[in-house]
Amino acid sequence: MFDWNCNMPGKISPPSFYVRLFRWLCKEQLFDELQGDLEEEFYYNVEQLGKRKASVIYKQEVLKMIRPSVLKRLKLIDNSIFYDMFKINTKLALRNLLKNKLYTAINIGGLAVSIAVCGILLLYVNSETNFDNYHPDYERTYRLALDRIYPDHTSHYAITPYSMAEQATRDFPEIEEFTRIFPAGFGTNVTYNNETFLENDIIAGEANFLDFFGIKLLQGNRQNIFNTANSVLISERMALKYFGTESPIGKILQTDIGDLEVSGVVENTPKNTHFKFDFLVNLEGLPFFQQPNYVNFSVYNYLKLSEGVAPATVNQKMKEVVEKYAAGQIEREQRISFEDYTASGNGYRYFLQPIEDIHLKSHLEGEFEPNGNITYIYIFFSIAVFIVILAAINFINLATARSTERAKEVGIRKVLGSEKKQLVSQFIIESVVVSIVSMLIGILLIYLALPPFNTYLDKEISLLTFASPLNIGLALVASFGLGILAGTYPAFVLSSFKPVVVLKGKLIKSQQGYWIRNGLVVFQFFVSIVLICSTLIVGQQMQYLQKRNLGFDRENVLVLSRAFGIPDLTTFKNELEAIPGVSKVGLTSAMPGTGFYYGASFRPAGTNESIALNCAVFDEDYIETMGIKLAKGRGFSKDFQDTLALILNESATRALGIEHSPIGQRIVNVQGANNPQGDITYEVVGVISDYNYKSLHTEITPMAIFSRESSQGGNIGAIALKTSTNQGATIVAQVEKLWQEIAPNQTFVYSFLDSDLSALYEAEQRSGDMFMVFTGIAIWIACIGLFGLATFMIGNRIKEIGVRKVLGASSQVVVWLLLKDFNKLIAISLLLAIPASVWVMGQWLGSFAYRIEMLDTWVSFVIGGTLALVVAWLTVSYHSIRAVVANPVKNLRTE
Repeated sequence: MFDWNCNMPGKISPPSFYVRLFRWLCKEQLFDELQGDLEEEFYYNVEQLGKRKASVIYKQEVLKMIRPSVLKRLKLIDNSIFYDMFKINTKLALRNLLKNKLYTAINIGGLAVSIAVCGILLLYVNSETNFDNYHPDYERTYRLALDRIYPDHTSHYAITPYSMAEQATRDFPEIEEFTRIFPAGFGTNVTYNNETFLENDIIAGEANFLDFFGIKLLQGNRQNIFNTANSVLISERMALKYFGTESPIGKILQTDIGDLEVSGVVENTPKNTHFKFDFLVNLEGLPFFQQPNYVNFSVYNYLKLSEGVAPATVNQKMKEVVEKYAAGQIEREQRISFEDYTASGNGYRYFLQPIEDIHLKSHLEGEFEPNGNITYIYIFFSIAVFIVILAAINFINLATARSTERAKEVGIRKVLGSEKKQLVSQFIIESVVVSIVSMLIGILLIYLALPPFNTYLDKEISLLTFASPLNIGLALVASFGLGILAGTYPAFVLSSFKPVVVLKGKLIKSQQGYWIRNGLVVFQFFVSIVLICSTLIVGQQMQYLQKRNLGFDRENVLVLSRAFGIPDLTTFKNELEAIPGVSKVGLTSAMPGTGFYYGASFRPAGTNESIALNCAVFDEDYIETMGIKLAKGRGFSKDFQDTLALILNESATRALGIEHSPIGQRIVNVQGANNPQGDITYEVVGVISDYNYKSLHTEITPMAIFSRESSQGGNIGAIALKTSTNQGATIVAQVEKLWQEIAPNQTFVYSFLDSDLSALYEAEQRSGDMFMVFTGIAIWIACIGLFGLATFMIGNRIKEIGVRKVLGASSQVVVWLLLKDFNKLIAISLLLAIPASVWVMGQWLGSFAYRIEMLDTWVSFVIGGTLALVVAWLTVSYHSIRAVVANPVKNLRTE
């Protein structure tokens, strides 16, 4: 019998591993019975097929003949080996991380902060991109909007005539359903149990409002929400505010628009919607909705299209509604044919806006509230991605920076038999451990940072909304992926060192690695400089908006809203002027930037072509109170009968074609065929210089100004008081006291004009603040990477530094020599960052009608490049000075 424990003559024997495996897995008796057959077959196959083929066949036969438990045992062996290897590598990884606490803290800190910033930004982006997606069938729900084309400009409106959606739904089978919203405007006083509050979120809607938008009715009968003309639905927070734990159904609220009976309670409007309300009254009960209207803008029209219908189809068909229904009304009101009306440059282009796009992509006149900006979403999402990339780059740079330190460790382990895959696995495990710990710390930072973040942005972003098993799994996968990605390059670099070279102390530097490391630093500072320059340009634009000459005085102007609640404005105005510190008082229908300017059609006497102008009402003192420049003629005055007097801005004179001699021109205000007064002819008595009466996001458009003495004079809604500097608080107290004496039932609402104007750009200001914070974080992360690269590069040149010092080089010369390489990297980064910043900021500045020129922002690039250079110098100087002051004898001793 063949002895399986020794080799056959000629050193030919069956595979020893499988012989031992066979003996271990089989019972002794079974082994004795089968070994003869296996021996004979093996040597026969050796003679016929050769040893290699015979061995393969032998292995196959062994696996067939041994007991079925062999595979299970083999698996246990593999799992055991893998578990032991993983446990050992994990211990080594933790040991090395704890041994080098500074590098570990830098790595974990950088990754944790970057993950936190990325997480917060992604949560913000998610909240902004998920507006209005809670409505049923939101994918086919649209808002009807309008491009109103005038002869000299085009205005874009979110509000449209209230009959358009209803008529389109009747005529076009592509439209399944419609609803309308009418905004209340200036707020309403609401009184219950002798307590009065000013409520601004009041709208009018239709009976299908709740079903159309998927809003839950918490109390009341859904089928009969508007059972009476004065029914009102209130939000859950209003029910708690006015009625506490009592049932509000059937209770009466006293308001400026009459007594309202509560017929139901609805859920609070979520934050992620473009419209909000606390009170919903019956739109169909409003008097002016009783007659069809296809021209005057008044409501928000919403349409729900049938399945598979493209909005472009309805956009095209809306032309039919204009030609069939609006044209007749235009002809009656303008007293010219529709063909002549359009030939003169007028037109109506209706289009559908997806409801989910309104918040980020719609910036029309008459929006419910200032919307977000899709450009910011792109920018902040890019920042989130870049910051994580910067942190991963830092890890790579720091790991390679320590390569000289760990090279001997790798060399000794290779000499002792460690394979490359074992070394790679160890370094990747180190990276994954850092990544997981960083992820956990980053999530904790997100949790701590969200409350102040939400408060600042008025958001309701919650980390718990993403605590689903899927998102947790994705976070873990991302953590492992980031660790593997960040650790792969250092792992293969370190594991590829040749032990003989390493142990001789002659580590050869790779030219490819040199370019990779420098490229990563260039990328880091490219991103940092782009962020620095963008932040500075945002600051320049904000400063420009704050300091731009708007054509009127914005400082020390106290604004009193809701002036229509004062019973005797003339007496009230006289008493305001008597308050010490008040130099002038003016009355108006609309304050700059925040007021509502209504539209009216005008034509020069003797012509048929009419022009729509924005309109306002001024009293005789408003122009002087606001410091508006009078270009020609005079302002309104008590010395004249100004009932039929009109003041135009310079844009209006150009639009009407009377810019050369406007004073004395007779201008017809087209009233329409249904107005019993007929057209009214006004005389132009003055022309004011163009001033920005709206936001600087829009250009100055033509405007006509009526006197308070005219038929439009009842529209007075605001009072402007020119006050002395530093007396604002005292004057407000005296004005409020006077207000309460004259109108005790009206809520006192005041503001300062400069604050109102600043609020118009609040979104830009907040974005600028976010830019500043994230830019600081990006610079900090980039400095960490530069710190690592400086460690690596200066460590490689330590002997060169010693030689130079021995040969007489001064410390200053050596430090400058070390900084010179980094200066080149910063210069390359700056050259790449300038065009990128110009493009990004060009897109952002495009949203302003009045903005700084890119050529004027050159100082931002100078500051950005200088700041990056200074930061790099400060970061590198630590290592440079430390290397220079070291004893050169010590550094050269190994030579």
